[in-house]
Amino acid sequence: MKYDDLVNETESVISFEQILEPITNEERLRITLNKSKNTTDLLIHPHPDAKVTTLQLVFLNYVTYSVIYDDYTVENNEEVYHGQSFRIYQKSNLLESLPNFSRRKLKHYSLNCIEHKVDIISYEEPKITEVSSHNA
Repeated sequence: MKYDDLVNETESVISFEQILEPITNEERLRITLNKSKNTTDLLIHPHPDAKVTTLQLVFLNYVTYSVIYDDYTVENNEEVYHGQSFRIYQKSNLLESLPNFSRRKLKHYSLNCIEHKVDIISYEEPKITEVSSHNA
């Protein structure tokens, strides 16, 4: 599964589960999310009736990341992004605030979860794995 596939999904909502920094050769940042077409399923998960898919996003590198509780996020109309729950920013304050010390282009990935917003700046797209699927 590619990140662009998730960006193009319009019916899914996601919830943030955890973030880890394993620091291995295979991964530097691992994010676990739950995805569903129904917000209630995310709120009652792991109830057996919840239709939820758990995903892991693994970044081989990252420049910065942040997890912000949704009540403290502010939308900026000057920022440009594609996607709903899974976003890629073409223009963002976070992206513009960072110096780029490489010839590679930095990318701003964002996870617009039901109670959190997770922003990641990286040079590379994350690897995405479906960990489990409950009644989905």
